[in-house]
Amino acid sequence: MAQQMDNILDMNTSSTNNSSRDLLAANQEGSLTVYKLLYEYVLPIIVLVGLVGNLTSIYLILVDKQMRKVSSSVFLMSVLAADTGMLVSLLLVWIESLGYPLNHLPTVCRINVYLTYVFGFLSIW
Repeated sequence: MAQQMDNILDMNTSSTNNSSRDLLAANQEGSLTVYKLLYEYVLPIIVLVGLVGNLTSIYLILVDKQMRKVSSSVFLMSVLAADTGMLVSLLLVWIESLGYPLNHLPTVCRINVYLTYVFGFLSIW
């Protein structure tokens, strides 16, 4: 009788573990699909909208003489330049993920990583 109870408990445990594994695998697969969709479609839209906005702001500051005289416009230009650099490096990483070999040379890869860190830290300030 005790042996039968052990067998029943073992079957219940293995059934629970298998269903948990299946649920976890399905959840991970769904998360991966969402991640791929966001990375492939939403990221370039965000980058392009950000680039257009930053470049438009830089242009408007450079064209307007009164805006150039304001001291805060220097800070704004610095932030816009850092954000634009960060968006360009992010765009390069995205293009690389599509299969275009941009960073295959060691020097180019190092420069891209360096600039990504520099612009990332500068855009926070």
